[in-house]
Amino acid sequence: MHCEPRRSRFSVLVDQLSPDESPASFLVKQARTRQGLARLFGRLTHPEVETLVHDLDFWARREQMPPVAFATCFIMAGRGFGKTWSGARWVIQKAREAKTIGALIGPTAADVRDTMIRGSSGILALSPPWFMPVYEPSKRRVTWPNGVYAICYSADKPDRLRGPNCGWAWGDEPASWKHEMAALDQLPMVLRIGTAANPPQLLLTGTPRPLRKLEELLFSDAEAKTLRPGVVLRTGSSLANRANLAPSAVATMRALMNTRWGQQEVLGKLLMDVPGAIFGSARWGRVDADVHEYARALDRRIVSVDPAPTSETGSDETGIIVQGVRSSPLLGTDGVPLKRVSVLKDASLRGSPREWAAAAIREYLAFGCDSLVAEVNSGGEMVETTIQTVASEMGVHVNVKPVRAREAKSKRAEPVSALAETGRIELVGTFPKLELQLSKFSGVNGRRDDRVDALLWGVHELVFADSFFCL
Repeated sequence: MHCEPRRSRFSVLVDQLSPDESPASFLVKQARTRQGLARLFGRLTHPEVETLVHDLDFWARREQMPPVAFATCFIMAGRGFGKTWSGARWVIQKAREAKTIGALIGPTAADVRDTMIRGSSGILALSPPWFMPVYEPSKRRVTWPNGVYAICYSADKPDRLRGPNCGWAWGDEPASWKHEMAALDQLPMVLRIGTAANPPQLLLTGTPRPLRKLEELLFSDAEAKTLRPGVVLRTGSSLANRANLAPSAVATMRALMNTRWGQQEVLGKLLMDVPGAIFGSARWGRVDADVHEYARALDRRIVSVDPAPTSETGSDETGIIVQGVRSSPLLGTDGVPLKRVSVLKDASLRGSPREWAAAAIREYLAFGCDSLVAEVNSGGEMVETTIQTVASEMGVHVNVKPVRAREAKSKRAEPVSALAETGRIELVGTFPKLELQLSKFSGVNGRRDDRVDALLWGVHELVFADSFFCL
């Protein structure tokens, strides 16, 4: 029976490597000549050569090796970097440890089968003959000779992520997972085997995309790129693997690497900014004060609501923003005092119509608002009816002002952006989720803009209701 060491003899070289070096390339560089290579490897026996060929640590570049200790590690790199190879290597390593079962998650069942398991850089291709797993598609399992197995899941069916406890998981190309990557929300309930010293581990491999779910997973502060505790981010360029890529592909990558697309798809950079973001030049005022005390000094206070059509997992939330307005000492060209908007609270949530209506009414009462502005494009009269019904059950009266969009949201945002560029919208406190949406808002339909939409309706009510600006 072939006996393989638990830890590669070449692991000791890792600390001497640059990120794009492997022990193999390092030793070749040290040997310098064919004679030097002969001295290094010429005396190896056939079994030793076979072991070396299948020693993945020997061939792995340092940037392809996740650290030993992490809760979540994301190898986020350009196309052709060797991300799938890295994930398969790590899975084989976890199987050898023979501690817990694992999970394999890809965008679809076909991706798990054809890329992660059967692909040219997948688990079967990288496994040595003496540790070759058995893949059983009907059981959705990959089982190794030592009894360890991994369960296969498809991210397009996130509710399937249930069943046995797992101690580790490999997720490939999470930015392509459907349903707003709802499978990521399920993974903590799958990864339940571990201790404080040895927690469950999640390895993600994929090309970067500036998606909110990924930012929330990785960063405690997305703008400063401050990683969450236990999170490791490995990045790399496609060109680091150029020795294994077609010359024509490398030439194309070099030609495109300085474009925005190339920075993301070739260089593997996570681009947080959004070209054409409407609020890119905004100068948000900042106020550090007791919000309720500050609100009482405002001329008006309102709640604005952008209802979500559904409360299902992965859907938009219902945007609920409390804001107010006061007259500025500055006068406009018409001699009328300019208005300054204050954002007081973000109470947005994912819930049923009764739940978001009750939440909006509570903020309406807490801040002493004079209007509850609600968009009725999706729900029509049912939106106002729901609010009034819930208000009646709570024993209160609410002044509901229904609004309906007649122009694209980008048009609705332009005057609000102009207001923000002059510093006439202030944030009383910090609003991480709202501010993140504002930084990416381009007015394109289909993007998650629930909080921004609610803010826009409120500013139009407070500042532009009697002006020529279209809603």
